[in-house]
Amino acid sequence: PVVLAEVKPLVQPRISVGYSEMDRVLGGGLVPGSLILIGGEPGIGKSTLLLQVSGAIAQHVGPVLYITGEESVEQVKMRAERMDIVGEQLYLLAAIELDVITEAIHHLKPSLVIVDSIQTVLASHLNAAPGSISQVRECTLQLMQLAKSTAIPIFIIGHVTKEGTVAGPKALEHIVDAVLYLEGERYHSY
Repeated sequence: PVVLAEVKPLVQPRISVGYSEMDRVLGGGLVPGSLILIGGEPGIGKSTLLLQVSGAIAQHVGPVLYITGEESVEQVKMRAERMDIVGEQLYLLAAIELDVITEAIHHLKPSLVIVDSIQTVLASHLNAAPGSISQVRECTLQLMQLAKSTAIPIFIIGHVTKEGTVAGPKALEHIVDAVLYLEGERYHSY
């Protein structure tokens, strides 16, 4: 244990994601070492939003590692090209094994990590399938420890159904530092 008075405050400033409204929702930007869950129905725009954030951070702050477990790197590149994201410092990794992801983060030392999606990540020491509650929880806990020990902010994407259920996101809300849910109306234009 450490006496509160002896703990040195964090001196790292928040990192702007390049979009003032998202910075506002995050309390002024990304806190170094934070773990943020972006939840919402499939197709609501989670991956697109975080690809835009990745492009802005890569352009203005430093390297970004975008880990895709659902798409190939070529598919992510196609989406990035449609949004005019050049990505000189945007690194893509198609992987689901947590050990591979952890090794890539330690090797690259990025300024931001995106995990798309947490339901695809697999901790090899567990016998459960990716997307199961035990896998999702264990992988999130390990990513949280990694974020805290490296001071690298990590976004994890989690899919929820229209009813707000799935084996992951609702069970993770108490583990992560912040939860952002994207919601939409099926019969409205926004």
